[in-house]
Amino acid sequence: MAPPSLCRRRRPWQDLPSELLGLVLLRVPSHASRVRLRAVCRLWRAAARMQSRLPPLLPWLALPDGAFLSLPDGELHHRVVVLDDYDAAHRLSTGSMLFLVNSNEGCSLLNPLSCEKTAPRIVNLQCLSTRPGILLEVDNIRKVVVVSDHVTAIRTGDKMYFRNLTISVRRPESSNLIWRWMPGPDDYSDCILDIALFQEKLYLLATTRLCAHPLRLYVVDIMGDNPISIHCLFTNTPGNDMDRWGDYDLLPHYLVASCDRLLMVKQNRKVQTELPNRGLFEVFEAADMSSDGGWWRKIDTLMGRALFLSEGCSESLPAAGDQCLGAQDDCIYFLSERGNYDERTGRLYSGIYNMKEGTVSPLPLETVADHGNPFNATWFFPDDT
Repeated sequence: MAPPSLCRRRRPWQDLPSELLGLVLLRVPSHASRVRLRAVCRLWRAAARMQSRLPPLLPWLALPDGAFLSLPDGELHHRVVVLDDYDAAHRLSTGSMLFLVNSNEGCSLLNPLSCEKTAPRIVNLQCLSTRPGILLEVDNIRKVVVVSDHVTAIRTGDKMYFRNLTISVRRPESSNLIWRWMPGPDDYSDCILDIALFQEKLYLLATTRLCAHPLRLYVVDIMGDNPISIHCLFTNTPGNDMDRWGDYDLLPHYLVASCDRLLMVKQNRKVQTELPNRGLFEVFEAADMSSDGGWWRKIDTLMGRALFLSEGCSESLPAAGDQCLGAQDDCIYFLSERGNYDERTGRLYSGIYNMKEGTVSPLPLETVADHGNPFNATWFFPDDT
């Protein structure tokens, strides 16, 4: 048996120079691998914190069965969070958090990596009911945006009467405030397409169900103790938005904050697996938002960034540049969530759209649609690892 002094001797790998560890981190392909590297020992963890210019990694896919799929390595994480432990009837991603709807009609935000709930942001599901006696189907909650520590915005979908925006505000030492807005005939809009947080303000994109009127961009004033208000910034429809999925279904439109630009992404048609897909997506920038003459300006570059789109969560990330581990420049990573799958393969219509080449390539690993599961596949962006 080795003497105790030898057992306590420092191992050679503990003394790796921080510069060498930085080179290793540059080649680590996933968030989980970065976490494992930092967990080796205290010295490695300290050296990893000194690396301030690590390339951004691809997000995870939150799968319908509650597991997380790491990209691009394809590692599955089944025990990150067990949703049955939280009595979850519905789940959405808000970016780096999960919004859970419980069977007792309560809602909460959960960090799946630490399994800590954020109690100050808990929302009562009953506030989403718009008419007495009408119950809200939990899967009709389409998107949740956390505006601040005490403000949560929820967009409901197009089932029954629920095509509106609900904002829950928890103010210190006062009663909770519930504010609801639904487009009406006077607004020439009856369908909210998307909501997004941009420069600490909440923006909303709306139109009519049959595109009889142009798109309208709204801004919601929430901050401070003043009453919540909403006003239309501009009315403008770029391109031909008369195209539809069918007689009643709109093509997807997404609002995405990308650095100092508010972008709208319009999907022009379904993905055609055996045909060219040039023009599948168009990207527009909200221009002249501070004036009365705002408009949507078409752009052909994301300026060194990539977009990740899904109905419940959309984000913009810096491209990885010469690194092959992260997002590709001028590419749109998309997930079509609700019932939009290839019946032959059972897989979601998802992929990577290259704006410059007009081509669609598969995601590093295809995502199978679980049609019997209440959850949808969506993007999840772990906190910086």
